Amino acid sequence: MMLDIKIISMMKMMKIRKQIIIYFILDFILILFSLYKGTMWLLNTQIAFASALLIILLSFLSYIKNINKQVKVLADKIDARDYIDELDDPYELYNESDTKEKPNKAKISVKNLSKSRSAAFSLYRILGYIVLIIGFLMLVKLKSIIIIAYILGISIIPLGTILSSLTSKS
Repeated sequence: MMLDIKIISMMKMMKIRKQIIIYFILDFILILFSLYKGTMWLLNTQIAFASALLIILLSFLSYIKNINKQVKVLADKIDARDYIDELDDPYELYNESDTKEKPNKAKISVKNLSKSRSAAFSLYRILGYIVLIIGFLMLVKLKSIIIIAYILGISIIPLGTILSSLTSKS
């Protein structure tokens, strides 16, 4: 089982590497276009791209930490069956989960919400959004903001994700 998890995580990392390469290829194309349009275009697109990429990477890091924490908790629950339980019930005929009543859906959704809340409001993600806001406000204060260029810089991430998903299906 542990080997399967390692293989799956290696495959996911290869997919993520491919996706990041696609992001940088699209960014390189945008850099060439921005150099044609002027240095302010380049500044706007690169600040937007760097901020959006930082948000994606920090969100990914946050979710990885959340998943690893949940896997550790689950592994601890699996290992909770001690030696006395093994002697009393070696074939797990009297499973404790059979005697428990099933929790209702409201409890399950609250439990899932509390687990995902830690990833959604993690310091990493918040830091990424703060960098995005500071970059935007810096461009506005310097009166260097070009909205179309900024939107193009941010749009590399969703466009790269779409291209990555299209190429992975084929």
